[in-house]
This record gives sequence, structure tokens and C-alpha cells, in this order.
Amino acid sequence: MCGPRGGLTAGPNPVPILSYENLRAQYTILRTIGQGGCAQVKLAHHRLTGAAVAVKVLLKEKHQAFPITSEVRIMKRMNHPNIISLFQVIETEQNIFLILELADGRELWDWIQQVGYLQEGIARKIFKQILHAMCYCHDRGIVHRDLKPDNIMVDARGKVKIIDFGLGALVSPGTKLSRFCGALRFGAPEFFLRQPYDGTKVDTWNLGVLLYFMVTGTLPFEGSTFEELGSKVLLGQYDVPSHLSQDLRNVIRSLLTVNPTQRPTLKDIMEHPWLRQGEVCSSSHCDKMSPSHLDPAIMAAMADMGFDPRDIRESLLHRLFNEPMATYGLLQCQAHQQGGFTRQTKAVQPGITPFPTPADPATFPGCQKRTTYTPALRAFLSLSPKTDSAEDSQQVEQRTRRSVTVPIIASCCLQKRTLTHAVVWDPREPQQSGTKDTIPGACRDWNRWARRIGTHLLRTFCCLPRKKKRVGPQREV
Repeated sequence: MCGPRGGLTAGPNPVPILSYENLRAQYTILRTIGQGGCAQVKLAHHRLTGAAVAVKVLLKEKHQAFPITSEVRIMKRMNHPNIISLFQVIETEQNIFLILELADGRELWDWIQQVGYLQEGIARKIFKQILHAMCYCHDRGIVHRDLKPDNIMVDARGKVKIIDFGLGALVSPGTKLSRFCGALRFGAPEFFLRQPYDGTKVDTWNLGVLLYFMVTGTLPFEGSTFEELGSKVLLGQYDVPSHLSQDLRNVIRSLLTVNPTQRPTLKDIMEHPWLRQGEVCSSSHCDKMSPSHLDPAIMAAMADMGFDPRDIRESLLHRLFNEPMATYGLLQCQAHQQGGFTRQTKAVQPGITPFPTPADPATFPGCQKRTTYTPALRAFLSLSPKTDSAEDSQQVEQRTRRSVTVPIIASCCLQKRTLTHAVVWDPREPQQSGTKDTIPGACRDWNRWARRIGTHLLRTFCCLPRKKKRVGPQREV
């Protein structure tokens, strides 16, 4: 989001939220979890799968300062483990709703505010993921233009997700941009000179400010006025703490090169010795929705929900970002988590968003399903090769219980009723003599119990039409 922490963020004013009917047909909206100058983000859950998602609400306006169609095109192009995933796009007359992956963990800003600053080893691990993701973007002609710690999510395992491409742009090699946006304290010298700029070089400068903030807990350039801040940025003046290694200082100095023509590319930075230390960062996507390698268990579960397998393949092949594509992606994420990447140490209450998501509602509303697909979903979850432990079996059972379809009945039928008859037979007690000991008596007893059971069934399912009493002619007294 275009948050306030970066300071003096350029962008449109907050917008009202309109027309949620189409969205609510597929998702239950819980509450707002993000508000910025560009849009609102709401916590929701998918009715068919029960998965938690983030819904970014974009308002259509004729005179929008930043065209929202650009963000939609950008999100549709990306598929990277360190960039937030887009599952679905729902468009109405007033709004465009982006159904996004709900990023685990917390903002990098909050983490550093708590710990002060990051040690070099941890900072290197985080920064390498950001660098790989931004190289991926630049290779596809995408620039972010608002890279700051507010827009970097880090989970408990140290995995990074870059969010909010609301100020992003699609560019071709050699193209210059002229729109000035983003947080001023992260702004490149080109912004203060009001010159057309290379978007990739602006991202490089932003990453230099970000890396400095990660390892020091402060920003390199501060100023109480626009002119004061601009003069420091244009001179490239900043303090270097003594606890930073020489290699790290060189990386920061390279990223914060004032002259954009001499500023290195991100691929050049990746070859720096400081970044080549430690473990290798893989940039391959671990959960691609490839139409040529569809998961048969997910396909079976979706078929039992009511989806046509041909529609699923068509949606994934052409990346339509519609309901079948979203459902497949969310089920795939659930299977991935069930497989052990986010294995829970204790049972998770159905409907609760587990840590470390940015939301913790008391409970999600009950899911509505197209059809009763519990057997297929149970079979789908049981095919996971890593769900053979007792804890995992319990989680599978809980996920399955959440999937049960409840028939729609009138509100008067939902009242809790007291059990009035219960029979417990103890084999140690001698059977009483009487009507039960004879065949006719047993038949009469069975008929009496059958009538009782029928009466209670009619009372329980009050929506069923009751049998009308036959009215005959009255006798004269």
C-alpha cells in the first residue's frame, strides 16, 4: 500500500468502496486490513475452499491519477515465489477487485522497528530474495517505483513477499518515465531534478535506501523540507556506521550512485561478493499452475464441487484469472501447506487463520459450496505424500469437517432441541418379561418406537409439511 511510513507518498486520495455483490457471491468479507492512498485491502475468505485471501479494492474513475489497469496487467504477468500472487480479478461497473495471496508474517518496517536493525547475515538472506524478485520484474519490463519496508512482507521462516504494485509501470528498454511518485525519502535524485527517468534505475536506488535501513535501522537521507532532503540526496551525503563490513558498504555505495547512467543494474549487484556469500537463493516458482501438469486430486475435488474439467484447463492455459483458476490455485496452496512447509505443531481450529497472517478473526463464517464435495476433498488431501503423521491426519479431518455442506433450512428449524428419549441397553441386566418377550409384543413395541421416531423427526425438520388431519362429519350429541 501507499503507506505513510515512507513519508510524503504521492498518489490519489482514499476512495470509497462500492458494489460488492459480485464479490460476496464468492468471498466472505471480514474487515479492512490495509488502507493507503491508492486502494483498500480487505481480509476475506473463499467460500468454496475456506482459504483466507486479501482483496484489493480498486475504484474505477475516469480521471484516475494512476491507471488501475496498469496494476492489473502487471499482476497478471508475474509468477514468482517472492512476489504476492494474483488468483482472480472480479470487475464491476464501479470497482476492480484483485483477489491476492494473503502474505504471512509482518511488514519489514515493523520487524526492524522492533529489533533495531538486522545483522548482516539475516539482512543478506532477506535482501537476496528481494533482489531476485526485482530482477525477475525488470526482465519482464515491470518496475515497482515504491520499494520500501512497508511493501516487504517477511514470514517467520524469513521468506519474503513483495506487495503493492499500485505505482508500478510496464516499460520497454530505453523508455523514460515522467510521472513522479513514491515516498520522497526513498526517492532517487532524478525525482528531485524533475527529469525523465529510467524506472529500473529508480528501483535500484530504492533498494539502496532499503538495504541501508535494514542494516542500520535509520534512513540515509533525512530533511525537514523538500529542499533540504533534495540537497542531501543530490549530493549523496549519508553517514556510514562503523559496524558495517567493507563489502556491505560497497554494495550500498553502488546502489546509491547519484548519476543514474553510472548506477549499476540489479544483475550487476547480484554478482557482488557480499551477495554471493551464504546459501544460494533459488528463483524458481514452487507452485506453478501449469495446465500440462494438473494435479489429479485437485481436479477431482473441483469436479465434485461442480466445475467442468475443460473449464479448469482453459482457465489455466489462458490465465483467465477467473473462479476456476482461483479455486485451483487456492487448493494448490492448501495442499502445499499441508505437505509440510507450514506444518502446524497442534491442531488448528477450522475457520481460524493460523499465525503468522496479518489477521486473527475469532472464526470465519461457514463456507458455502456448489455441491457436497467432502469425499473428493478428503481423497484429495489424503493423496498428499507428507500427511501420514497423526497430527497431519487430525488437520486433514478438520479441513474436511469445514467442507461439509449444510442444507438451507428456515430459521425456526435452527433452534436447539432437547433430547427427550434415550435408551441405553445394559447386557448385564436381565430382560423384563412382558410384551417384549413375544413376537406380537415386539412388533407392537417396534411400531410404538417407530411412531415416536417419526414424530420427533417431524418436530426436528419443521420445514417439512406436516400430515394433515382428516376431518370427518361431526356427530350430533
